[in-house]
This record gives sequence, C-alpha cells and structure tokens, in this order.
Amino acid sequence: MVTVKNRQKYLKTLGFYNGEIDGKEGTKTKAAYKALQKKYFTRSSDIDGVYGTNTNKLLLNAIRVHNRTENFKLEEFRCNCGAKYCTGYPNYLQITLLENLQKLRDKYKKPITITSGLRCKKYNASLSGSISTSRHMTGEALDLYIPGKSDTTAGRKEIIKVWMQYPKANYAYQGTAGMGNATHVDIDEK
Repeated sequence: MVTVKNRQKYLKTLGFYNGEIDGKEGTKTKAAYKALQKKYFTRSSDIDGVYGTNTNKLLLNAIRVHNRTENFKLEEFRCNCGAKYCTGYPNYLQITLLENLQKLRDKYKKPITITSGLRCKKYNASLSGSISTSRHMTGEALDLYIPGKSDTTAGRKEIIKVWMQYPKANYAYQGTAGMGNATHVDIDEK
C-alpha cells in the first residue's frame, strides 16, 4: 500500500486533492479518495472514501497512466466485465506495457483503441479462447486497434514486428475470430 504522503502527492497530481501534503489522513484526503473512486468505479458499493486494496490499485494505475503515457486515459484499460465481477481495475498495469504502448502511439502517430485491457479472472474465464494464465489479468497485455494499420493482415504483422522490438516484449499475435482486427501485445515483467 502506498503511504498517505504519496497518496496525497498522487491525488494532487491527478487533480483530486487540494490540501497540504502532510502524510495525515484527514477529511480532505478521504474526500479525494471518494472523488477518485467516483470518477473511475461504476458500482456504488465501491465508492466509499476508504483507502483499501481496490483503491490502491486504482490510484497506482491512474498515476502510472498519467506519468507514462501522453495519449491514453485510465478508463481505456478498464476490465470489460462492466463491473459485474470487479471494480474495473483488478490488478496493476505494468509500467513497461504503458511505456511500450506510448512508443507504438508515437511511431504511428494515430489514435490507438484498446479493445481489451485489464481483465478480472471471472471475465477472462467467460471469454471463448482465453487462457487461464492470460497476461491481461496481470496488467501485462492489451488488445489494440490502430486505424489504417490494423485493417489488413500486413498492417497487423507490422504492428507485431514493431512491438517485439520494445523492452520486455513477450508475445504478439493477430486477432483471432472474436477479436476482429485487433492485435494482442504483451510483455513479460519477470
């Protein structure tokens, strides 16, 4: 868990906290937790102003996306279960994954759509063709679509070739039946 002082720093950077960074968990800090939760969590039961494991994951993911990417928002990485099984942020997005994604965006100079980001275990299990050890569950994988590139087999192959040159790149493949024109990319953070 992040220290209260670092929580306050991160919350201030993200625009949720306007108090003094003093490491004391007062009413302003708790209000900032609730504001963060309200922006990103969709289930009302998750919006309680309490800093626990789920809010720790949320805050670290928010600051990582903010600090490591220029063109992406945290919501783009949310689990597609629709809050049926999780808060939307069941694990931590890995920093190398985010940095590599930004490099890909910079290379192609086109918006990238994340078609599948983080996945909770139950949602992952519900997907046809998904494996029980999917790196989507550990914040090490994404499925993405790049307009004008992902629409052809040659374009998807090029994306794969580029991805595999990035740090800690582990695996990439063209979309399967349920993925449309998306490309899967992942890293191995070990």
